[in-house]
Amino acid sequence: MPISKPHSTLGATNISSCSDLAMYLEKENNDLDMLLQKMNSIDEKREIESRKQFFFSHSKNNISTNEVISSIDKNIKKLGKTDAKYFAPTISFSQQELKHIIQSVTDKKEVKNVWELNINEYELFNDKIKGYTKLIMTNYAKNFNRENKGLKSGDDLVYFAKIEHFRKFKGTDEEVKKRIHKAGDYKPEINSHVHLVVSRKDKTQKLKLTPTTKERSITRSIGGNTYHVGFDRMKWINMNEKSFDIFFQYKRKEREKFINQCILKNGSPKEKEALLKEIETREQTIENTTNYGQNDTRNTSKGRSW
Repeated sequence: MPISKPHSTLGATNISSCSDLAMYLEKENNDLDMLLQKMNSIDEKREIESRKQFFFSHSKNNISTNEVISSIDKNIKKLGKTDAKYFAPTISFSQQELKHIIQSVTDKKEVKNVWELNINEYELFNDKIKGYTKLIMTNYAKNFNRENKGLKSGDDLVYFAKIEHFRKFKGTDEEVKKRIHKAGDYKPEINSHVHLVVSRKDKTQKLKLTPTTKERSITRSIGGNTYHVGFDRMKWINMNEKSFDIFFQYKRKEREKFINQCILKNGSPKEKEALLKEIETREQTIENTTNYGQNDTRNTSKGRSW
């Protein structure tokens, strides 16, 4: 399932400028620049240059880091010095989901990492992830339940996103502790994910939006005025999972579903046992239906005279 986490920050404070975060998200392009210096031919340099990723918003691509910093830092009307100015959600995918996305834009059955994609395939892959990110941010906006205040889609937010394709091992990873890999080594397989920088205020700068609040979804009344607070993170993840399956035409297995993963991870032994039996029954039913359809097709074709 695509995991969407509405982090407050990525290890830094979010009560001042987002400059540190925005500059940090240049790390992958910086690595490519270092690789670029080692290349000799023009074709090799073009290949590396074309792999760079830039920020994008709901309506624009190839946005500079300076524009991101300026837009987020200016969108702070009526926020106090100690108020959060922005949030940093991340979108991560499972290996099955990433392989499915790649297969949807290429004819390749097996891709071990993004370097195996040619430039055209690479661009299509990124475009698909960008399209899905915009759906996620529309879900993000809707999850605040303030459509009556004009917050209807991702276009009503001030946000910027950047795709990254690599992850590195950290000192806390088991592989590093066991000395299989060193801290800083690139992790194997496909590791594409998305980082976002989202302003605390909407485009109109009238609404404060806090996805990390402990209140899920509450309607309050003060002085005769009714307003909505809260952000249901579980609901957001479920919405994003559904959007993924529709957008990418992905037939998600029962064990992959977020709601089932939560029970298998956090449920009681009795709940886990009951769910596993239910999943096994469902999967068996689907398999039988599929096999029946295939056999029926073969039998029908045998009876044709043309």
